[in-house]
Amino acid sequence: MVSSTFRTLLSVVLYILLFYSIFDVYYTSPLVHGMDYKRPSRPSLVGTVVFIVADGLRYDKLFTLEMENTPTLRGIILNEGSWGYSHTRVPTESRPGHVALFAGFYEDVASITKGWQANAVEFDSIFNRSYQAFAWGGPDVVPMFQPLHRVGDARVKIESYPHVMLDFTAENITQVDDWVVDRFSDFMKTHSHLLLKTNSSESPEDGFRKGNFIFLHLSAADQMGHTKKPDSEAYTAMIHNLDTNIARILAIFKEHPNIAQETAFIFTSDHGMTDWGSHGAGSAHETIAPLIVWGKHIPRPMSANWHSHLLPFTRNLGRHDIHQADLCPLIACLLGIAIPANSVGELPLDLLDVDSSVKVGLIRENALHILKQLHIKYEEQKAGHYHFLFREFSKFTQKQIDSMLESAALQATNHDYVAAIETYRRIIRLSLEGLDYYHKYGRFFMGLAIKHSYIKRGELGFSIGDTKVSLIGPRTCLLELLTGAAWRAARLSYAVWSLLLYVDTFCHSDPKPRGNEHKRTKPDSWVLALSLFIAIVILGFLSNAHHQSLLRTFYQILPLILGLILLWTPRYRQGLFHLFCRTHSFKAVGEKKQSGSKYGLMLALLVMLMEFGLWGFVHRSLLSFGAIFLGTWPYLDSTFIKLRNRPKLQRIWCCACCVLAIFPLLPLVGSFTSPTLVLFSNICTSMLAFVLLRICRRSEHVLPWYREPNYLLIFESLVSGLLVFLVRTLVSWSVSIPILVHVICWILLIASPLLALFNKNFVVCERLVGLTLAFFIPFSLMNVFYEGLFFLTFATVLFTWIWLESDLEFHEFYSLKLTTESQGKPPSTGGLFHVDLASLRRPLFYVFFVIYSFFGTGNIASINTFDPVSVYCFMTVLNPAAMGALLIFKILCPIVLVGIAYSLIGRVKESLGSATASSPVHGALHPETTFLMIIANFLAVHFFAMLKDEGSWLDIGESISHYVIAMSIGLASVVLSHLGSWMLVPTWVKTHSDRMKFL
Repeated sequence: MVSSTFRTLLSVVLYILLFYSIFDVYYTSPLVHGMDYKRPSRPSLVGTVVFIVADGLRYDKLFTLEMENTPTLRGIILNEGSWGYSHTRVPTESRPGHVALFAGFYEDVASITKGWQANAVEFDSIFNRSYQAFAWGGPDVVPMFQPLHRVGDARVKIESYPHVMLDFTAENITQVDDWVVDRFSDFMKTHSHLLLKTNSSESPEDGFRKGNFIFLHLSAADQMGHTKKPDSEAYTAMIHNLDTNIARILAIFKEHPNIAQETAFIFTSDHGMTDWGSHGAGSAHETIAPLIVWGKHIPRPMSANWHSHLLPFTRNLGRHDIHQADLCPLIACLLGIAIPANSVGELPLDLLDVDSSVKVGLIRENALHILKQLHIKYEEQKAGHYHFLFREFSKFTQKQIDSMLESAALQATNHDYVAAIETYRRIIRLSLEGLDYYHKYGRFFMGLAIKHSYIKRGELGFSIGDTKVSLIGPRTCLLELLTGAAWRAARLSYAVWSLLLYVDTFCHSDPKPRGNEHKRTKPDSWVLALSLFIAIVILGFLSNAHHQSLLRTFYQILPLILGLILLWTPRYRQGLFHLFCRTHSFKAVGEKKQSGSKYGLMLALLVMLMEFGLWGFVHRSLLSFGAIFLGTWPYLDSTFIKLRNRPKLQRIWCCACCVLAIFPLLPLVGSFTSPTLVLFSNICTSMLAFVLLRICRRSEHVLPWYREPNYLLIFESLVSGLLVFLVRTLVSWSVSIPILVHVICWILLIASPLLALFNKNFVVCERLVGLTLAFFIPFSLMNVFYEGLFFLTFATVLFTWIWLESDLEFHEFYSLKLTTESQGKPPSTGGLFHVDLASLRRPLFYVFFVIYSFFGTGNIASINTFDPVSVYCFMTVLNPAAMGALLIFKILCPIVLVGIAYSLIGRVKESLGSATASSPVHGALHPETTFLMIIANFLAVHFFAMLKDEGSWLDIGESISHYVIAMSIGLASVVLSHLGSWMLVPTWVKTHSDRMKFL
């Protein structure tokens, strides 16, 4: 017999390995290493490039009908330069946006998870290539571009304003832009001579650096958008101040005409912003950034009557649309430096005013640069696979590359520059497709191996151990559904496969095989040891021979390892024997047998509920249908409510679920704010908590309210609502939030859970109300709209669910007292667990509620576009790490409440003599826990199969996020169940256990 601890440890290890597989398959870095630098073959077009980024600036707020608020930029567009749109990618955040601008590629998620702002960029950028680099701006952006190998280099000057100036509620937010321009003005007064030199390096060790690069990061637009929103008058005033600062910069250069005539200017934004003041997702307002370019070798305004949707003020002036990463090779070509190593941008030739012959040379160098990345990537993949199995990118083979390069060279020699440019552009696009092909090479096989590992892991969860389960019900429906032709389909469908495992492992007629039979079917331990040793040798050999990481090779042979362990398990072999011979028999337990058709109908309804939760990941509105379907459950399942006044309870449950169904149909949280609604939800929650406590309490010895933890929590709930209302009011008045308010909010955040946990009253009603308020108070301090009402409704449904599952009357259930240990052992069942519809219903309800708690008020995009206004009670100065931690805690609050509810159901059922998921018997895994893992595996495999690597980056990011969440549900469900049980009766109250018993 394998111990329960070993099974749990093995399950957790496999879960973590399979969970991490997504990072090894989909989150691998696209960077190509091994790029060397050669002396650029072209001269510099300009001596200095000034790059101005208005962080978070909305393109439609700048390009208004007449640009009446920005006369300076309007004059540049009409008389001096070119304008257009820069199209960004998701996530629309500051770090990936600036990486695309200065390094020329869209940073992979693996790098982003290392830190959005603080950690330095570890790859090549314009800051590395330029001879001198000067940057002024925000502390969240500018420092990360300090080249690691140029620390202490006098030719690199990077300065950021104090972190305290990132206060979203500051009275004068535009001061950050003024600070940047002031520092640049001071620099030009004292060090302008540095820009007059013909700056270049002829040393290969120094990277053949040339030119001067000046980066001015203006972040007032981002701060103002978060605080006042883009449609406010304050935002318009900020844009006017931005234009004034642009005019100041131009005036500075007019004072130095020798520098100005050798300078090119680029003005853009790293990302946009939504109407409600957030960014990160893929709406047009977030992914379209304004672009204005002027100066030396930049074309002046040209007529373009063929353009549509031009602004009135442009008078049909041509608009340029480029990708954000295309600006990186543009800067490199202007300065005459090598394009940064990992740049995948395509040089926008329309933004250069040079001869066609020069353009051909520039685009040729751009094409050869990306071709070199493709060649390195090709060699890497070829070295990691058997040559006779390796498949080259068919659309762009080496022969085709040579042919196209020869054709382009011939066209340039014949002065057919237009055709040569088009050929090189086609080479660039095919090279990018090839890079994507080789980057994703082998992903299908890896995915197939991981999916098969999920299946083997599910089999392993059932097969290891000695637990046998008896099913309440006859043999009829499941066996007929899952044998025969469905057996073959089960190998392709994990849903059917999980049900098949249910039949195979829980429906044996002989729960305790005879000792001789068991001995006869069990192989020697050395067979398994030898097999595992051979698998490990194969793992090391393949990893070394094909230059793959050890972990990646491990994933490929993980199904083999799990299969060997399964074949070593007697129950697995017995199950296969019984399955193929169709010798299953079902042991009926209970006085009343259900018909096969009704049992099959209940299973179908449970699967339907799971599908509502599953597709609710993608379409929130389906969660509403799932909640309504949940409300009708008592009318379909007679085992759900067994109390006397069943019709009345059916209506109560249905009404509660219908109210809960409203919230997924409401706008996403973050789209609107209403401090009044937040205060109202806190008042309603406090009143209902007070009423429930008064109903449940029968003791005549009641302590004063200030000595009762739950009444203190009710008071704190009212205070938290008032604090939110006060903070929002002060922000709207542009008044700084007193430090005392922040201190009180932090105290409430920490003290509320502790107050509930240290409460020595273990009556169910008291404990539930206390723990609910303990997580509602921190949750409410971060509310901006209807989240508080959602939490209240959600808690009401959970309270009702716990009560109805207990099969006890209202006062009888809520008057129970919790104990640290079980009152008694469950009744003997001859080694069997009793598995009925409730054993399937409770885990499914639990998973559905976990999903509902996460997506009830938002989705992945709304979480990604986190609005800092929700944490103003705690901080107003930008701190991504702390703000992210608070956001995660807010998301977890309703999820933890679900874990508490599920744990309480287990405790009550255990005390009443039913073996459930919360009470292991003799170290065995319980059916509900196993069913919970099956459901989690089903969700994980489903979303693993739905992972996207094509289409918009928002779709790709959401598919990955869905998989991570689904994968987390299985492990988190077990953790939350234990955490909820611990919260109900913490370990430090064991000394009081003699006074706490179940009634």
